Amino acid sequence: MDGILVIDKPSGPTSHDIVNIVRRVAGLRRVGHTGTLDPMATGVMVLLLGRATRIGRFLDLDPKGYIAEAIFGIVTDTQDITGRTVRESAKNVNIDDIKRLIPNFTGDIWQVPPMVSAVKIRGRPLYKLARQGREVERPGRLVTIYELELVDFFESDGKHKAIFRIVCSGGTYIRTLIHDLGEKLGTGATLSSLTRTKVGRFTLSDAVSIDIIKATGDDIHHLLISMDSALSHFPEVIVKDEAVALVLNGQKLETDMLERYLELGAGKKFLRIKSRSGNLLALGQIVKTDHVVITPKVVFN
Repeated sequence: MDGILVIDKPSGPTSHDIVNIVRRVAGLRRVGHTGTLDPMATGVMVLLLGRATRIGRFLDLDPKGYIAEAIFGIVTDTQDITGRTVRESAKNVNIDDIKRLIPNFTGDIWQVPPMVSAVKIRGRPLYKLARQGREVERPGRLVTIYELELVDFFESDGKHKAIFRIVCSGGTYIRTLIHDLGEKLGTGATLSSLTRTKVGRFTLSDAVSIDIIKATGDDIHHLLISMDSALSHFPEVIVKDEAVALVLNGQKLETDMLERYLELGAGKKFLRIKSRSGNLLALGQIVKTDHVVITPKVVFN
């Protein structure tokens, strides 16, 4: 059983919990994922099953989309609502001030990873240091916020809250984005809920719930996105029947072994190498241009 499974993760379980559920239900050992979601967060989580665990680095996983709710006037030690409140403010939040700040948080911005992140400092994940009550200096990183839209602004339980729609690059910490916005406002802010709506081409419309996975049992083939479809951003070449064994053995392919190919230059661009019947055999690269020579790099045998 090979393919991509897009999960609509519920709030509560860890990403590791979700992987274990799918392993158990599908009866598969080889199940991985392309990026974690915090236990509090919901939404798109991309799982790789079987041989698809080998293609994670080739998937087009940017940009990522989120719907985030912020509470103003509260700062926590985790930058989200699950943490311990370390500061509160009674200062009023003005919707116009938020809108005025949005351009400052759009485009390329610097973020300092939160202490509860998995970023490693001297080989140790920050979240493990945070559990010990330690805080260390963290280097900033450049991330890109492609879109930041204020969707709603309201008051609830005596606190001002806002809903944001965010499209950003991988590696962006939404909790830190909300925290930094609150600091600029002078009120503080914390992330109170988060839904990931997309990871690259994979969206909530592709996703299935864990309840459906459990109900379906080990017959989940119809829920999978094929490896070929997931890699469709790479061009394809078709090999002749007699060349299939060569591909599966990782041997180079000359022009006369190809049924159909594109005029492509040598370089880092990958190609899907497929059989006449449409089976995905490998990912390869063109290594010569005077006459086409393709070297399989990742073979799916």
